[in-house]
Amino acid sequence: MPTVQVRKFRDIGPVIKAVRESRAVRQEDLAEQLAFSRDYLIDLEKGKGSLYITRLFRTLNELGITVTLTYPSGDGEASDGKA
Repeated sequence: MPTVQVRKFRDIGPVIKAVRESRAVRQEDLAEQLAFSRDYLIDLEKGKGSLYITRLFRTLNELGITVTLTYPSGDGEASDGKA
C-alpha cells in the first residue's frame, strides 16, 4: 500500500481523488453516499481547507506531529506514494 506524508491539508486532496478514480467512483456518487454536496467533494479534492482544518494542521506542524496516509493503490501494487 502506498503512503504519503501530509504536511498541509491540500496534500490530502490528490489522494482522495486518486483513490476515488482508481475505484471508478464518480464524484456525484461518492458525495451522495457520504451525504454531502458534490461541490464540497470537489473542494476536498482540490485541497481547499476550512478555517478549522487549517488551524488543525498549523497546530500539528507547530508541535512536530506528522500525518501519514496509507491507501490502496489502483492496480493492487505499491507505488512510490505519489498521488
